[in-house]
Amino acid sequence: MANFITISSVLKKIIIAVTGISLFLFLIVHLLGNITIFTGSPPGRDFNAYAHFLESFGILFTIAELGLLGFFGLHITTSLYTNLINYKSRKSRYAVSNFAGGKSKKTYASTSMVITGVVVMAFLIWHVLQFRFGPYYETIYLSVNGGEPVRDLYRLITEEFSNIWVVLGYTVALSLLSLHLGHGFWSSFQSLGIYGKTFTRVTYSISYLLGLIISLGFLVIPLYIFWIN
Repeated sequence: MANFITISSVLKKIIIAVTGISLFLFLIVHLLGNITIFTGSPPGRDFNAYAHFLESFGILFTIAELGLLGFFGLHITTSLYTNLINYKSRKSRYAVSNFAGGKSKKTYASTSMVITGVVVMAFLIWHVLQFRFGPYYETIYLSVNGGEPVRDLYRLITEEFSNIWVVLGYTVALSLLSLHLGHGFWSSFQSLGIYGKTFTRVTYSISYLLGLIISLGFLVIPLYIFWIN
């Protein structure tokens, strides 16, 4: 029984790490695509062309979306289950939580991973409902899709991000995403057994920077749209 628990625990860590790194890489690709919102004339042409390009893959695009959903679902459910098991296994809860420096990697980000993860999950559901299943507008560009109508996702984004409460919601959610990514990225390598004095020092140092860059990259979009409108 002990061996089974040990193997199961290791497997759960591997699942969380692999899905976490995969989702981290997806965010980078997604951000690079979203940068097109700042290019093209008239405004929104390149972004709508990029969105249409993805949708033109049809069933393959749908399969990719479902695969991404599966990765995210596996990541969050395994994380929550692992946290629940760890919580139940404690004989008593600590009255005081001390945050250590030096070699210890215990930080506010590490101890709030479940909270930030749940908030990010709720945020992503909101985000998908807003833009994947939101109002459908169309527009026409002579240089895109042979002059045939394409979805005007830029118009929907402009409408949503003209609302100060939506922008504030994104600001809070993306700030928590930065913390989640910062701790999650470097700790994923630890879970996979990839570590070493220099490697761990480097990954730990750049993880929070990468998390901040990605989150700010996404946050710039609603702030920019709100500012110009």
